[in-house]
Amino acid sequence: MSAFLRRLTVVAGLSVGLLVLGCGDDGSGSGGAGGAGSTGVQQGPGSGPNGTGTGPSTGTMSTTGTQSTTGPGGTGGGTPIDCPALDPPSGQIINVDPSQASSLTSIIYDAPAGATLVFAPGTYDVPGILQVHAEGVTVRSANDDPTTVVFDGGYAVNEIFQVSASNVTIAHVTITRAIDHPVHVFPPGDGSTITGFRLYGVHLVDGGEQFLKVNEVGDGGYVDEGRVECSVFQMTDAGRPNVESCCGGCYTGGIDVHAAWGWVVARNRFDGIYCDNGGLAEHAIHFWKGARDTVVEGNVITNCARGIGFGLGGGAGERVYPDNPYGGASLAHIDGVIRNNFVYSDIDYFDTGIEIQEAREPIVLHNTVVTPGGAASFSSIDYRFASTVAIIKNNLVTRITQRDGATGDVTNNLEDAPMSFFVDPAGGDLHLTDGATDAFGQGVAHPEATVDIDGEARDPSSPDLGADERP
Repeated sequence: MSAFLRRLTVVAGLSVGLLVLGCGDDGSGSGGAGGAGSTGVQQGPGSGPNGTGTGPSTGTMSTTGTQSTTGPGGTGGGTPIDCPALDPPSGQIINVDPSQASSLTSIIYDAPAGATLVFAPGTYDVPGILQVHAEGVTVRSANDDPTTVVFDGGYAVNEIFQVSASNVTIAHVTITRAIDHPVHVFPPGDGSTITGFRLYGVHLVDGGEQFLKVNEVGDGGYVDEGRVECSVFQMTDAGRPNVESCCGGCYTGGIDVHAAWGWVVARNRFDGIYCDNGGLAEHAIHFWKGARDTVVEGNVITNCARGIGFGLGGGAGERVYPDNPYGGASLAHIDGVIRNNFVYSDIDYFDTGIEIQEAREPIVLHNTVVTPGGAASFSSIDYRFASTVAIIKNNLVTRITQRDGATGDVTNNLEDAPMSFFVDPAGGDLHLTDGATDAFGQGVAHPEATVDIDGEARDPSSPDLGADERP
């Protein structure tokens, strides 16, 4: 294992690899272009969920890591899993230990608004769905080490955590072996929208369906302004036979979000989300059905069937926004930014690294998306369908494909990038080597990407291609 990946260590008793993604429905993706970007870790312009302001989620997350990289590819902080612990809990604290596992459903259901449930180390055999329905509840481990607190569904419960309230945080725990979703977030069903869900420093392992599922309920109830940070999504060989076989034979994926506005997905790892039964898994990170202003940055995805998706298929959006963007066009994704991500795969089940379908004005910027061997079915970046208009710049890839009338501003990308350009491709370390001269200084400046995957400043006039900027 490379030094880059070794520091991303793992889920209790499991050997976690590094990048990730999977997923699928009908083939690989489509493109997008430009647009007002939402604000993630890197600040940029964008309209917020209320239709006014300067962005739905101005990131305050530190990108100054404490572990440096001494190899030729990078020189320091902000690697995808190099994150500080949450601040210590405050307010009402409810301590829980493994002897109370049989009472978990009532302990969590009865948690009052604003309470923090602090779990002592141990494995908690989950007796039923754990429902969080009070605003501001936090679930976290006592020692901020996710490998020491494990919520194990044992493939006996359909979902482990259900969240239907605003400002709920789940942090520093492992959640594993749900029949369907390890975590499912949805509004309460009264037409109201919930906001502020946060998943931080969590290990999600072996979900039978999408590991994190987020969806609307009825007309007018949505889940906006969520954040997924510093977490690991992993499918293991032991978990793969338990994937739901419906809908094409591999109905699983990492993050699957419907019709949501202003989410940030930053500095996570996804690994091994694919099936070996011939079915195509869903994406590691997928926002669609009318999602808007999503920021996906600084993630590492390895050996997943599909990486990052905005939109899917020829389907339209399921949300009407009050400001009527793009003249009310029915779109699967609106605006947003995909930047500074590493995506690598050498498995036979790899389909697409980044796909953009029925999406208007997404910015796809400074990503490194490669696979050895140039598999004919693989697209690093694929943009598709006539309603798609995309900005795709400064990416370092194996191949870019355009299909079904998609258009965009597609410039300053380098295709057919050889594996010799990267420090340790099979290990997930796609920092640039001294030999990657064709990538040096070949980009164009863009206000949505002034730093690289490590949080290091880019050259203001001629940045390097891909997610890594050489010092």
